[in-house]
Amino acid sequence: MRKILWKLLLLGIVSSLTAGVLSGCGQETKAKTSSQEKTETTETKKGKSEVRSAEEKPGMTVSEHPQFISDGVRRLVLVQDGNEIFNLSKEPADYKMDFDYWEILNPYDETATVNTETMYTLFDMLKEMDLTAPVAVEDGVDTGITGTTTKITIDFVNTQDADTAKQTKYADSTATLLIGSADGEGNRYAAVEGYEGAVYRVPSALLDAVYGLNPFDYILKVPALINIETVESVEIQTGGKTYTMEPSQDRYKMNGKKVEKEEFTDVYQALLTVMLDSEIEEGSQPEGDREEKLRVVYHRNTEEAPQVELVYYSYADTYDSISINGSEHFLVRSADVDTLREQIEKAF
Repeated sequence: MRKILWKLLLLGIVSSLTAGVLSGCGQETKAKTSSQEKTETTETKKGKSEVRSAEEKPGMTVSEHPQFISDGVRRLVLVQDGNEIFNLSKEPADYKMDFDYWEILNPYDETATVNTETMYTLFDMLKEMDLTAPVAVEDGVDTGITGTTTKITIDFVNTQDADTAKQTKYADSTATLLIGSADGEGNRYAAVEGYEGAVYRVPSALLDAVYGLNPFDYILKVPALINIETVESVEIQTGGKTYTMEPSQDRYKMNGKKVEKEEFTDVYQALLTVMLDSEIEEGSQPEGDREEKLRVVYHRNTEEAPQVELVYYSYADTYDSISINGSEHFLVRSADVDTLREQIEKAF
């Protein structure tokens, strides 16, 4: 039952991606710049690009005693024994909807959509660290802080007020926590980089939970969420045939023919609802020539938004692999891909 409810939730999110253009309800989205471009027909494509100049992020202050709330976190990087194992960042952009601002840049990439519910649970754990009251360390005790290669970097809005944090776009403060050795009492020594003279104790159980996270738990199981207001056209290849879809404010085309918006919406939403089932195990990455079952390419109408290409390959008896812009991390159920292919062929 829980999986069914979760899938319904995702379908609701996918539906929202088509609401702006296809329903005509005037819903405001974070892709409003793209929507405005469609109506400003007197501007040239080059001129539109110039209008969308990148917004500069403000500088950040290194915090000596970092305190933050979950709503104030803007970036989290985990480094363990010198290896970056997790990089989560809030990356606002005009072409995105607000729930799609977060990106997992490691071990995935910007196309992975973050599950903010599990993300905020992680932030709730991290904010419990007490980095305001240093502890006394006896002479001769090796805290393990000097030379450590295990670190936590957090960029955040320096406020304890949730409303202020939510309304502030970018972080104004940062801190890198150096993780040292165990103190023998269920904690590990830690210090803020640049202020190593102040030593803190952080519960080992908290750090074990943070460093033991599974990145797959932190993404929604949709390969890519593409707001239709940012789409110029969709190219679909399957069964040796190529199909096209073109959205617009006043007409919707499939293979160059005008169709009803409901028909267009059904196909567009279906393209986004093959769920990720699991990760490809390390060492099990497919090699050599494989059967390509389905290719879907989203061509965008704004230079800021990247083109997205999804390619589904045969992998095993019940699973297919999916390549997202050339990166192949995940498996999907073959039956779901086959159902989608049938729906596409029937629709066109």
